[in-house]
Amino acid sequence: MMRVCVYGAGSLGTAIGGMLAAKNDVTLIGRDPHMSVTRREGLRLTGDVKRKSKVDARLTVAGLEPPELIIVTVKAYDTKGFVEACRKWAGPHTRVLTLQNGLGNLEMLREWKGKAAFGGTATMGAQLLSPGKVRVSGLGRTTIGADRDPGGAEGIVRMFVSCGLPAVVEEDISTEIWSKASVSACINPLTAILRVANGALAESDAVVRLVSEICRECAMVASAEGISITPTRIEARVWKIAEDTSDNRSSMLRDVEMGRRTEVEQINGAFAGMAVRHGISVPINRALTAMVCTLASPGSPGKH
Repeated sequence: MMRVCVYGAGSLGTAIGGMLAAKNDVTLIGRDPHMSVTRREGLRLTGDVKRKSKVDARLTVAGLEPPELIIVTVKAYDTKGFVEACRKWAGPHTRVLTLQNGLGNLEMLREWKGKAAFGGTATMGAQLLSPGKVRVSGLGRTTIGADRDPGGAEGIVRMFVSCGLPAVVEEDISTEIWSKASVSACINPLTAILRVANGALAESDAVVRLVSEICRECAMVASAEGISITPTRIEARVWKIAEDTSDNRSSMLRDVEMGRRTEVEQINGAFAGMAVRHGISVPINRALTAMVCTLASPGSPGKH
């Protein structure tokens, strides 16, 4: 059994925490009313996983014993705030695993925790239906980086697998993170702008062509940053994930619908920012960033 804290327990973090609670001591850190209902009534997972778990659910880490592992699932724009909130609380041997979207999260965590910070990606489909209730639509696969501490990564993978979560070790985690960010740069903003579920993207020839261009832009920026990914492989992954999660509404789409800040600046905006440094033209990533930022702004066109 491991003491695990899931920090930023929205849909994905809650689903992972609920699964890990089968064999571990899990604490969720998130927002009300989700945390208060979960603490009072328990956590209910539905969909592809049907389970009810009793987990500790809190708003802050105050008074909580430092865990052995913190799984970070806060929005990418809150990573700095997470580090500031946990720097003095986490123990010297506490490991930190990021399963966040976007680019730059692992680098920020490693400035704090060094080799005790693990990069990772997760493709689980999860949606917060109501406080205390999350629908799981596909367990996907969790990838844990073994580039700095192979033994530690293998231990985290064993914990995930023992609780029914498919997981693998990946030595080249940077390429995996960039690949996922490239996929997110396609699916998330397009679904948010078009207001459609993931699978609907493949129904338009114009969108299919647009995805090809986004993949080309992302691959160029990755190459300039020393990451070798090809547009063809990214595009194939986009359509595989869109098919596997065809009924899902992306997190960026849900954020736009709820009038919340999105992660577009840490995804498409990150590619656009790096492109400037390298003198690369990425007009579509720049346009998508501007469009989603406008949709998520108060009084934006189309908001009611």
